[in-house]
Amino acid sequence: MSLAKSPPSQTATIANDCTTTRFTWKIEKFSRLNTKKHYSEIFTIEGYKWRVLVFPKGNNVEHLSIYLAVADSKSLPHQWSKFAQFSIGVINQIRDKSTIWKCILPI
Repeated sequence: MSLAKSPPSQTATIANDCTTTRFTWKIEKFSRLNTKKHYSEIFTIEGYKWRVLVFPKGNNVEHLSIYLAVADSKSLPHQWSKFAQFSIGVINQIRDKSTIWKCILPI
C-alpha cells in the first residue's frame, strides 16, 4: 500500500468557547493519484491533532471517500472521544457546478 501526503493551509478563530477552523488542503493532480490512501499534513485544533484521509478510488465503495481522522490516536487514552462537528467540501476546479459541500454532525 502506498501512502502520500500533501501540505495544508489553516486559519482558526475562537468564538464563545467554540473553535471554528477552516483547513484547506489542495491536492495537486488529484486525478493522477496512484495511491489507495492519501493523508493531509497534521493540523492542530484546541490541542488535538487531526488529519484528513482520502481514498481517491473509494474505501470499499466505487466513489471518493473522505474522513476526518485523529492523527495521534496511539498517544490518547483507550476509548478517547471528542465531539467534532465539521463540513467537507470537494471543489471541482474545472466545473464549479460540480463542487460539493457536506456537513457532518456527530451522532
